[in-house]
Amino acid sequence: MIIGLILILLVVGLDQATKYTAQHFLAASGEKVVIIKGVLEFEYFQNSGAAWGILEGRTLIFFIITIIALIGFGYLFTKSNFKRKKVYSISIALLIAGTFGNAIDRMLLKYVIDFLHVPFLTPILNAVGLSNFWFNIADLALTIGIIMLAIDLIFLESRRSRERDQSVYERLDNQRNNES
Repeated sequence: MIIGLILILLVVGLDQATKYTAQHFLAASGEKVVIIKGVLEFEYFQNSGAAWGILEGRTLIFFIITIIALIGFGYLFTKSNFKRKKVYSISIALLIAGTFGNAIDRMLLKYVIDFLHVPFLTPILNAVGLSNFWFNIADLALTIGIIMLAIDLIFLESRRSRERDQSVYERLDNQRNNES
């Protein structure tokens, strides 16, 4: 659990530090900074909506969703086991960090600071009906956390379940052999 707490603190700290930097340098200049043309750009945006700009200006809804998410993720975090369920435990820590990182912005600023942009994804997003978007480290943590959780639940949980079942059968066999 200590590993998870450290991961949460590191991700939230990185998220807030990069948002502070974006706010003070990108917002002040008002310019876009192209890191790799067509691949990665930095530009300051104030997002009062959710991912991809949906639910713009619905602060109360976000507050309620955030509280529910943090309670749910917090409960799952108390059940995490970094020795036996690494991917699951890291995914829950990332979900908490991402949720909390954006919650800090919403509480203090009433919007979330976004500043990362990957232009090469724009045609893909447009093809599925989504608009161009900017994001931040908290959003990245949430996305990676969701992907890792899906991988764990789809692939790794079934393997752990088979290993538990096999272990139970082995113990039963050992008990029978010892009784004989």
